[in-house]
Amino acid sequence: MFMVGGSSGLAGARSVALKAAGAVALVGLLGVVTILPFGAAGDRFVAGCPLGDTGRADDPPVDATMQQRQAGFAKIIDNVAVARNLPGRATLVALMTALQESQLENISYGDRDSVGLFQQRPSAGWGTVEQILDPTYAAEAFFGRPKAPSPPGLVDIDGWPSMSYTEAAQAVQVSAFPNAYARHEHAARRIAAVAGIDLDRPGDPYGGRKVTTPGVPSGDETVSALDNCDEGGGLISGRPVNGVWPPQQATISDPTGTGGMVTPRTAAWIALARTNLASPAMSCWDAHVWNPTSDHPKGKACDVFVGGDGRRSPAVRAKGDRIANWTIQTAGTTGVRYLIWYGKIWSARTGQWKPYNGGGIYDPSNATGGHFDHVHVSLY
Repeated sequence: MFMVGGSSGLAGARSVALKAAGAVALVGLLGVVTILPFGAAGDRFVAGCPLGDTGRADDPPVDATMQQRQAGFAKIIDNVAVARNLPGRATLVALMTALQESQLENISYGDRDSVGLFQQRPSAGWGTVEQILDPTYAAEAFFGRPKAPSPPGLVDIDGWPSMSYTEAAQAVQVSAFPNAYARHEHAARRIAAVAGIDLDRPGDPYGGRKVTTPGVPSGDETVSALDNCDEGGGLISGRPVNGVWPPQQATISDPTGTGGMVTPRTAAWIALARTNLASPAMSCWDAHVWNPTSDHPKGKACDVFVGGDGRRSPAVRAKGDRIANWTIQTAGTTGVRYLIWYGKIWSARTGQWKPYNGGGIYDPSNATGGHFDHVHVSLY
């Protein structure tokens, strides 16, 4: 399980029950995924949105007593943000995170050793149990330096203001459920209104920290359109994806029907991609005699076809972007090492895109060589 200095994404009996049910459902889906038709209409996962959601969902209503408690904790979180001169957007990200992790309640239990509003873990360096159960300390830790423990907080994430809200939350939490935060935006805004919090106020998104990463703006950038959970184009990037992925041998018949063998990790990725991306056409194992160093003959790569040259069709380009974005957002739990799409290559090691030059083997101006007609995915 991928977990580096973040939360588990699981908190409270209700959240645990919901996610347990989701896990059972996923197992069931994986059991039948190979019979889903290729080209089935409609993606089940829109990049930046919760699994199975085609638009921003909403939290169920809560009683007046719980709402007042939530508003009280929201004020504490916002007081920390205001004291740090952080913009209202920072408070919104924090509220969405706390709603996912604990229903914005200061609970003393959670997955493994997670506790508190943000389900921060003592074993991951967030502080002691007593510290984390102090809402002000927990908010300081979530926002990050200078008054925070070792795991990076929001102000430590270069470029977070231009991320979608759920991406920014995930950059701090490093959850096994990276897209779950998006569904809580409406509830967070309602609670903020009850608490009298201005989510539109300006501020310094880095709390006085100087951003030194080349190409990363330091101002109050516009939030990525992915927060709208629409199907527009645009590739996301983010931060490096850490994890431990032991080497695997190709021991499973390629589910895409090539007649070759793939690793268990690749087979698991194929199943998830088919379930979440409406079974796109793909091919994985290939001898690749013209490029024997490729991951395809090792059973560690797949090509996901988008139905044409993305340079010639906005709809095809958008489809490829959605596939690429989903692959990036789930890389922490699937073991994706890099992907190539639309003349660019993304690496889990850096978390960033850079131009793809063909590696001295392919013509990057060609639809196939430049990966304008398919998304290449390589796994560890």
